[in-house]
Amino acid sequence: MPSRAPQDSPGITMHISELDTPALILDLDIMERNIASMASYCKQAGVNLRPHIKTHKIPAIAALQIESGAVGITSAKHSEAAVMAAAGIRDILIAYPIVAPAKADALARLVADGASIAVSLDSEIAAQCLSASAVRHGIHFRLLVEIDVGFGRCGVATPQLAADLALKIEQLPGVSFGGLMYYPGHIFAQGDDQEKKIVEVNARVDAAYDALTAAGLTVQTVSGGNSPTARRATDFHHLTEIRPGMYPLNDRNLLEAGYARLDDCALRVLTTVVSTAVAGRAVLDCGSKTLSSDRLLTGNTIGFGLVVEDPDATLFGLSEEHGQLDIAHTTKQYKIGERLSVIPNHVCTTINMHNSLYTVRNGLVEDVWKIAGRGCVR
Repeated sequence: MPSRAPQDSPGITMHISELDTPALILDLDIMERNIASMASYCKQAGVNLRPHIKTHKIPAIAALQIESGAVGITSAKHSEAAVMAAAGIRDILIAYPIVAPAKADALARLVADGASIAVSLDSEIAAQCLSASAVRHGIHFRLLVEIDVGFGRCGVATPQLAADLALKIEQLPGVSFGGLMYYPGHIFAQGDDQEKKIVEVNARVDAAYDALTAAGLTVQTVSGGNSPTARRATDFHHLTEIRPGMYPLNDRNLLEAGYARLDDCALRVLTTVVSTAVAGRAVLDCGSKTLSSDRLLTGNTIGFGLVVEDPDATLFGLSEEHGQLDIAHTTKQYKIGERLSVIPNHVCTTINMHNSLYTVRNGLVEDVWKIAGRGCVR
């Protein structure tokens, strides 16, 4: 069947076999099930869900998350927040230190337009920057003090530094101390290693929490979590909200680590075999500009994606427009022109390579969603 590009508003539903490749395919049934499942878990666990939209960057998905019970969203950059606010999603945590006046002013304009913006930070410089912007624009920011719980990326290093920063925030105009934020990005693997690290995270959170309350401060929010620990919210002390990002879609890293099953992976790359000229090899039309070059961090750490139709094949190499598939140890017979689907190693970076994706139900394309937050790196 000849391929064709989708219309802006497809009047007639078409089959995925009609799509040109490479193409991002989103299975709506899987995604909706994932969103509902996480919302149900958070309700039962008694924690708020504030998903990180850096994974999908699509207002329509964020809206589904809100409709299912999420209290708001998390974004990394003010430009992502602006995309979501323009779509009517107004309760936003910026989980990133803001130190530039232009960025603070951009957030202040969102607040002036009706958004509720909280920002995490780990320095007095960032707090002063946001305070000055809040005064200029006549608005208010709620600020969360980020603490380092072992990942070693951002966050104050000691409980006393957390209390000192919170007290300084309370003295600044236009801002107020809203609680603690942390990111346990070093917790990925399951088993004893994860258990040990959760104990260490709790010790650091407890110490910071106690230092803040001893200073006479009220800790309204403790925002934490990541995708691998999302369903262990009750194991973390003082936690009031979690910020998983990948759960609506999932990827090969989560699959290989045991946090998702194959039928939990909603996003796949539809690709075509374009060459079988080299013995033991097949070439796909999805390269680093389609899948990104992110390596597999879990399982056997080999390859750049999982070929759903042939798990024994290894997508061992990517150039810009070529995906090199090792088929020497598989019984599948590859033919030029056949379609395959690949689950990418890292869904977040893969999505950011594309302008749009195709929503699919039972093999039929229902809609084309623009990846509105693509390239929002400022």
